[in-house]
Amino acid sequence: MARDYRVYVHFEALEVLPRTGKRRTAVVSFLQILGKIAHLGGDYSRTDPETARPYEVTEVAGFAVTWWIDAPADEVKVVDIHPCSDQR
Repeated sequence: MARDYRVYVHFEALEVLPRTGKRRTAVVSFLQILGKIAHLGGDYSRTDPETARPYEVTEVAGFAVTWWIDAPADEVKVVDIHPCSDQR
């Protein structure tokens, strides 16, 4: 059985979201359930070229949410949120 993780979001990642509206609500709702579904992975994966850390990316309401599972700490760390059209 998959375990639930605590979800931590870097504050700076939230600054790109609209202050109100359906898109913000969709992203926040995703963040609220991410700890329960993280074991399923994201829409795609990428690897940080500097650290070789694998990241999952999930697209929600036009935003790409980048996160990784810190299994020893039982946590999911959300490190970036940006518009899907913004290539990083």
